[in-house]
Amino acid sequence: MITIVIVVLLLAMLASLGVGLFHLLKSPDERDKGGQLVTALTWRIGIWVVLFGFIVLAMKMGWITPSNSVHPQKFNEAQQERIDKQKG
Repeated sequence: MITIVIVVLLLAMLASLGVGLFHLLKSPDERDKGGQLVTALTWRIGIWVVLFGFIVLAMKMGWITPSNSVHPQKFNEAQQERIDKQKG
């Protein structure tokens, strides 16, 4: 469920960028003055804020956990010795 929410928000961001690109590339309209472009990009920023907040909330609630490729419990002795040598 969490993955679906994140993917939907990312797709909404891409759609907003597409709308912004469309309004950026179309011929200017005297009545618009770039308002639709600004609105599309404002929506993208708002969606980003919601996505970021959702990810932080999901991490705090324990719904998702960040993966860490350098996890001390997963080291073997050779890796730990190499790290100790590099530290001095």
